[in-house]
Amino acid sequence: MKLDWERPGVVRATLKVEELAALVAGARMAAAALANQSAEQADELGRVLVGFDRALTHLRAPDATRR
Repeated sequence: MKLDWERPGVVRATLKVEELAALVAGARMAAAALANQSAEQADELGRVLVGFDRALTHLRAPDATRR
């Protein structure tokens, strides 16, 4: 995994699929745990995960370039 500052507030991450899967799985578990403690934080994390799922759908599109 490699992390670099793209610009203030934006981090560029280069990682293997397995590393990404671990981060997303952890985020989904955290969202479920936060739901009982802070609805606001759980909602915010949920929005991030919805954005990830949307981007993943775009990546899976037949015309998406595979590397």
